[in-house]
Amino acid sequence: MPRPSRWDDVVAAAARVFSQKGFGGASLEDVANEVGMLKGSLYNYITSKEDLLFAVVRPDAEELLSHARQLHAKDLPASEKLRQIALVHIEIIDRHLPYVSVYVQEIAGRGISQEWTDMDREYMSLVEQVFVEGVGAGDFDSALDTKMAARSLIGALNWMTRWYEPGDPAQARAKAAQLSDIFLSGALARRKG
Repeated sequence: MPRPSRWDDVVAAAARVFSQKGFGGASLEDVANEVGMLKGSLYNYITSKEDLLFAVVRPDAEELLSHARQLHAKDLPASEKLRQIALVHIEIIDRHLPYVSVYVQEIAGRGISQEWTDMDREYMSLVEQVFVEGVGAGDFDSALDTKMAARSLIGALNWMTRWYEPGDPAQARAKAAQLSDIFLSGALARRKG
């Protein structure tokens, strides 16, 4: 379906409403009121409420996964890959907090569809692979539970949707560096000397 010119406004309104009320608690009338149109006019843009949900979450989820795939292919130390994963994740939160909040609340780990389950698993696997690479290179502790480390990092990043105040890219970069330092200090191999 071609999208009329106000499509971005509709998606932004849906992100705000779904973020505040939850997908189940929000109505299309709430979204229409937020964007300043009649409820029936929304059907010029969507075929269902679910269509609107996926429009809210898809671009950022695809951007995050694309960056993780590109990073996986780069020849960088695991510590640098971890820093870049945190940076991209937090920059997306900084730019699109309501959208990411909706993803975390309504999609992540919920088995909504095979497509979304596969995307979640791939991202988790790519992040875990960073920890596996670090262990393999001897940079990360050989006893590190790489699956737990990946889940913990992603969980910490996603939890930022609950407390982070967006709008300051410099703050986003600083938070990414600090979070990376926290995870790296726990993952790094301890040299005996």
